[in-house]
Amino acid sequence: AYLRERGVEISLPEERAAAAAAAAAKGADEGAEAATAPEGEGGRTFQYVFVPADTSQNVELLTTQAHQRDVLPDLLSPLFASSAAMDSETVARETALNMKNLLVSGSLGGGEVKAPSAEEMQRQAEGGVAEAYPLAQYPSNGCGTAVRLYIDAVGAMRGRPRNKRAEDLAEAAGLSGLSIHGDAFVGRCSRAPGGPELNQDFPLADLSHSSTWVQEARATHMRKAVEAGHRAGG
Repeated sequence: AYLRERGVEISLPEERAAAAAAAAAKGADEGAEAATAPEGEGGRTFQYVFVPADTSQNVELLTTQAHQRDVLPDLLSPLFASSAAMDSETVARETALNMKNLLVSGSLGGGEVKAPSAEEMQRQAEGGVAEAYPLAQYPSNGCGTAVRLYIDAVGAMRGRPRNKRAEDLAEAAGLSGLSIHGDAFVGRCSRAPGGPELNQDFPLADLSHSSTWVQEARATHMRKAVEAGHRAGG
């Protein structure tokens, strides 16, 4: 898929269907047992936060079942589903901007890249595509905790409204200039050495721009920006 080939962490409808079929093949009894297991035996839950694009709506603390992976992309992707046709001019503008950014960053390599049509983007994203955008990344060893925004991967192409609260949170974490279109969700993950990625609680209080994770993320992004500047200038 075009989005994944460009380095976007996404969950596609056909892959969610295949995963569901594979899980079903393991047996209904096993699934029912896992669904009713008590805390500590597959029944752990975690909290995440809904940040509506409409500022007249309150942010909301949500709870769902945890598994041995980040479950939020699959869980949230259907919420971004839409059968509305994408505007070809909007798709062309947004893909051109994305490709320019990827070229600047070197992510595209040296090969020729063809931008997708509005029809192709619509086909890929009709069932909903959630992008997990990192606000606070894992340390260099890949272990610890990370905080992510879960957003509509094609929100701008769908003409969804800007999400000021999500953009403000990203800026507070050291990621200025982001344009986030549509509703957003915020979640936390953790990974121990040799272990799977697990969802962890992200309480409402952690939306505060003075939160420890926000300050640490800001410092990390600022340090990386300075290092990148030195490399470019050197």
